[in-house]
Amino acid sequence: MEIVFKIKNKDKKINIDNEILTLQSNNKSILENLIKDYDCSIIDNKDNYFVSKTVLEEINSYTKYPELSVVAKVMEALELKSDFFDREVKTLSVTEKNYLNILRNVAKISDIIVFKDFLKGLDNKEAKKIIKVVNRLKKDFVIIICSTDVNVLYELGEKSLIASDSMIKFDTTDEIYSDVPTLIKYKLEVPTLSYITYKAKKEKNVKLFYSKDVRDIIKDIYKHV
Repeated sequence: MEIVFKIKNKDKKINIDNEILTLQSNNKSILENLIKDYDCSIIDNKDNYFVSKTVLEEINSYTKYPELSVVAKVMEALELKSDFFDREVKTLSVTEKNYLNILRNVAKISDIIVFKDFLKGLDNKEAKKIIKVVNRLKKDFVIIICSTDVNVLYELGEKSLIASDSMIKFDTTDEIYSDVPTLIKYKLEVPTLSYITYKAKKEKNVKLFYSKDVRDIIKDIYKHV
C-alpha cells in the first residue's frame, strides 16, 4: 500500500505491505494528517469508554457490519473463548477492557490499524499476547505503531519512519535506529541498545554492531574489548 506522510511543506511517499511500520515524531501533525487522509482504526489502551451492556453489543456499536473473521483471529491470539462475547462490560477487568477495545476497533473494515502506546502498563505476559495480535493483523492490514517508548519502536519495527518539523526519513528499522547522530540532531529519542552501541563506538572505539538483542551486544563487547 502506498501512503503519503505529510508534515508542513514536506511529503514522504512510502510503500508498505505486510510489515510493521513504526512512527516516531516530535510533531503531532504527521499522525493527524495520516488519520485525516486514510481509513484508519486507532487502538489506544487509554480508550476505555464503553456504551454497551455486553461485549458483543459494544463490538456491534462500533460498526454496522463487523469483520468477524478478523475478530476471531484476534480472539484466538488473546486466548479468548466465544463466551467472552456474552460478558457484561461492567464485569471486565482493566486487561479485558483493553482486549475489548482492540476487538471493537479491528471489527471495523479499515486499511490501516494504528497502535498508540498499546503496551503501556502491561506485564510481559499480556504484552506478548498483544504483540501476537499485531503480527497476525499485519498479514491483512498495514500496521503502524506509535509509542512514547522508543525501545518498543526499535524492538517491533521492521520499517520505520522518523520526522521532525524539517525532516522526514523512512528506511528499515535497523538503518533508522543505527543512525544515532540524526536522531540526536532532530531531538528524537534514541533506543537504549542503539545508544550503548553508538557511545561504545564513538568514545571507546569499540567495534560493535548495532543489534536489537542485548546478548549479541554483550558477545561483541567480550570479543572486542
